[in-house]
Amino acid sequence: MSSTFTYKTETAKRYAKALILSCSNNNLDLKKTKSDFDNFIKIYDKLDELKLFFQTPLINPLKKKKILSEILKKIDLCENFSNFLATLANNGKLFLLKIIFIEFNNLLDERNGVVEVTITTIDSIEKTLQKKIQSSLEKTLNCKIKLKEIIDKSIIGGIILKVNSIM
Repeated sequence: MSSTFTYKTETAKRYAKALILSCSNNNLDLKKTKSDFDNFIKIYDKLDELKLFFQTPLINPLKKKKILSEILKKIDLCENFSNFLATLANNGKLFLLKIIFIEFNNLLDERNGVVEVTITTIDSIEKTLQKKIQSSLEKTLNCKIKLKEIIDKSIIGGIILKVNSIM
């Protein structure tokens, strides 16, 4: 199970890097590609039929490419992202789309110097306190911070901050 997950993650990272490299010459192209990817994932998350279509190995790959081509004709996506989806279909990797999306955003954060900080508490933290914590961490670590809040009822109390592998 672990090796399958590692394979999927590594493959997704490669595709995410390739997508970023395909628009590295033009920052505007990267913004448009990110916007299209964000919007496409929102649609993907809402439509169970689309998820099933991307995930199932039972549909003939040639038929999948043809159907995807028809879908892409009806959606206004930049050429770069449309070509990326077509490449995934050609290589039988459409099932990795969500993992590629996560890796794509992680790579963009890394590129922009954004560090994800996980904050674990027993209850939700007020937005004002979150902003204070974020501001304090940005000053201390001298970088941009993206907070990810986790509610864990099993901890006794307090706050657990995790920056990369440091708690």
